[in-house]
This record gives sequence, C-alpha cells and structure tokens, in this order.
Amino acid sequence: MSAIRAGWQRAVTAALGLVVAAAFGVGGPGLSADAAIPAPLRIGAAPAGAPVVNLVVLGDSYASAAMPFDRGTLNALGAPSVCARGPAWPRLLAPTAFNIMLTHVSCSGATVPDLVDRRMRVGEPVQVQALSAATNLVMLGIGGNDAGFSEVFSACRQSDPALCTDAAQRLAPRSAALAGTLVRLYESVLERAPNALVVVVLYADSLPNPGAPGLDACPALRASDDALSDADLTILAEWGGAITARVEEAVATVASPRLRIADLRDAFAGHRLCDPEPYQWGRDGEIPFHPNAAGHAALAEALSHYLDGLVTDGALPLP
Repeated sequence: MSAIRAGWQRAVTAALGLVVAAAFGVGGPGLSADAAIPAPLRIGAAPAGAPVVNLVVLGDSYASAAMPFDRGTLNALGAPSVCARGPAWPRLLAPTAFNIMLTHVSCSGATVPDLVDRRMRVGEPVQVQALSAATNLVMLGIGGNDAGFSEVFSACRQSDPALCTDAAQRLAPRSAALAGTLVRLYESVLERAPNALVVVVLYADSLPNPGAPGLDACPALRASDDALSDADLTILAEWGGAITARVEEAVATVASPRLRIADLRDAFAGHRLCDPEPYQWGRDGEIPFHPNAAGHAALAEALSHYLDGLVTDGALPLP
C-alpha cells in the first residue's frame, strides 16, 4: 500500500469516526450531565453465605470487552450502549473468599477524562459517578488511549518503517504526561470511594517479542498490507513499558495505602498473538488486537487469585 493511499484511508477513517461520534454522542464536554448508573450484577463462585463486596470497575475496552457493533448481541448481554460491556473479565471474577456485587461502567475507547469529567456516550454516566462510600473495591484499567498507543500501533502496521518511529516520537509527550493525568484520576477515585481499596489493573503483554520464531508465517499479525517488523515490535514493547512506568510513577506519587497495582503483564505468557492458542484476537478477529474469550477468562482467573491474596494479607477487609 502506498503512503498516499494509506494517508487517504486514515483520513476517511477519521471522518467516519466523527460521523459515528456525532450520531451516538461520543465524548465531549457537552455530555457532562448525569446519567443512570447501570444496575449492579451479583457474580462469584463463593458459598452463598460468603461476604459480598461492592465492586466498581472503571476503564477502557480491555475492561469492557468491546464487542462487534451488533445491537442484538449487546442487548442480549445487558449492554445496550455502544460502550459494549460484554463478557469481559469483570463478569468472570470468582474469588473464593467473597462474592461480588458488580457495577461495571468501563467503556470502549475511554480516556481518563471519560472517567472523571464527561460521559463518553449518550445514556452513560461519568464513570466515577458510580463510586460512593458504599463501594468496597474499585478496579480500573486505563491509560493506553491517553498515551496514544493505538495511534502508534496503527502507524507501526504500515509498510513504511519510518512511520512507526515518527509516530512514537510525535506522541512521546502524551506518554510523558500520563503520570500526572493518572495522579488526578487516582486521587479522584480515592476521594469518591473513601472506604474502598483501589486496584489498578495493568495491561497484559499480548504482542510477540521481537525476533520470536514463526512471525513471518503469522497471518494474525503480518500480511502484505500489515507489515509489523521486529523493529516495530521493539518500539511497541517500549511504548507499552512506558505506560506501565507512568502507572507505577503515579501510584508512587499518590502514595496511598488504599491504592494497589495488579500486575497482569505475564497473564498471556505462552498465549500471545502468533502462539498456537492466542488469548487475543488478531488483525482479522472479531475485536482486533483485544483479548478474546480465552484471554478474558485468563485475566479473570489471575485477578481472582489476586483478590483472594488481598483478603489473606488484610489489605481488603471483608464486610
């Protein structure tokens, strides 16, 4: 694909995005009014008499399980909005020490302002409005969209190798500013949920390592018009590492005993894209480059063990 053709495709995609945004009320300060909080959902596999923890999940598409835009599917899942909250890891959590009353407000495409300042979709609340003094536990995953990871990833998939480097350099200031943005978010969440433990969930590493064998024969990742080189994968790995570093910096800055990190970077070990049984959709999957059903199950299992550990060490008091 020529650079000119690629540029036209990106321009058309951007224009279509604006049309969808106008049609469905995506983002913007005009959407700051209150909206209804989704009804809580009782989940878990602990005995019926076990304590019940009020959990609120905030974040982007990795927490919402973005689905193909199919109204019938979304309605069947109890997710009638284009936030596309599907059968993601929050619904699959099953700690042994307690059951969960889940309030799930994460939204596909969200950035930090969509959590604290504005509703991202018509009919959706500002995400932090779901928090209260009755909240026992908050889990949130956010930052990739704020740092510009998707833009860097899109550039790295083009055949011109210079585009990947150029995008990484151009968007570096957004990545550098992420720590300050996250500090504001974490402080807001801690204030709105004064009795809750807040767990920041890191993204799982899902792309193959540079130089991994068999990448040239991996149609989920590489094709004639989707040419991720080892150099591109190195840049993407560095970008993902920078997001993690900014999260750790923000948590250290806030320095609250009620703020923890759940490190899931190795949750897809042996199941990255191009492995025999990947935990993420590929370039032609239903939700490209997002966790598939097996991926969300793996995330839920890892997080369930993590939550049981928090109970054991006393960090998460049970009601």
